[in-house]
Amino acid sequence: MRAIVMHRVGGPDVLELEDVPAPRPKAGVVLVELQASGVNFADTEWRRARYRPTPLPWILGSEGAGVVVATGADVDPGWRGRRVTFYALPPATSGTYADLATCPAAALMPLPDGLDFVTAAAIPAQGLIAYLMIHRAARIRADQVVLVHAAAGGVGLLAVQLARRVGARVLGTVSSEEKAQAVREAGGEPLLYGGDLAERVRGLTGGRGVDVVLDSVGLPTQAASLSMLAPFGELVHFGDAGGFPAPVDPEDLYARSLKMSAFGLDERHDPPAAARARRDLVAWAADGSLRFRIGRTLSLTEAAEAHRLIESRTTIGKLVLTR
Repeated sequence: MRAIVMHRVGGPDVLELEDVPAPRPKAGVVLVELQASGVNFADTEWRRARYRPTPLPWILGSEGAGVVVATGADVDPGWRGRRVTFYALPPATSGTYADLATCPAAALMPLPDGLDFVTAAAIPAQGLIAYLMIHRAARIRADQVVLVHAAAGGVGLLAVQLARRVGARVLGTVSSEEKAQAVREAGGEPLLYGGDLAERVRGLTGGRGVDVVLDSVGLPTQAASLSMLAPFGELVHFGDAGGFPAPVDPEDLYARSLKMSAFGLDERHDPPAAARARRDLVAWAADGSLRFRIGRTLSLTEAAEAHRLIESRTTIGKLVLTR
């Protein structure tokens, strides 16, 4: 089968197209013939070994959509032939930048016939992050004001929609008018980045500030995020694309009773919530009430270009590799 293989860490040029043996599903695992694979910013971090040492050789990719073609022991053979999407971090998956990938049967999300594979590939990682962050971590309520950083990204646009679905007012930071329009279409109020961001947020909220900030940027936005919080507000870090957040002295939080927290996607922490999220996300994608914006589709052979695009910070929505 074809696969995008890393033999060293580094820039996008380390992603090489190769013919490799197809993986075989072990107990509790299925083999999926992929039609589309999601590209996430986290993939670029693995490529650079920013999280931890990356074992080599390595096939990137944690999410994909396609058809189950084989099942391992202890897996219902009825999965064979079913259309699915899934999210699983390697080594739980063999890597989705490939024609075929293994996946734990427990991670499968069955697809209705009317949902296309490209949209389906955009659901698992970013959808689960946005859903569980809104409903489980931050527990957003209808009476709150929420600010989402990088609001025109894949997670950002979903977080805007899901917070609006709860009934919250949502502000979203952007870097261009094109991205601002995407946030408006998702139901949010866009704000351009700038040194006076916190002041503008307070102006839009009657001087009070926001109840929750969802921040995937990290260090560059941290000070403004804390400054714009209302009393009893919470800053939720769920990424650090711009650099790791700085340590914060609790003395700086006391005056307004602020909270700082972090969210990382690990479905094992609350399996019932994750199962509910998977069901809702697929259903809402199928009925169109939750829009998964596809910024661009590229072929599997263009994986390196997909990484260059996502690292340029110019993309809107989701990048997907197709077969």
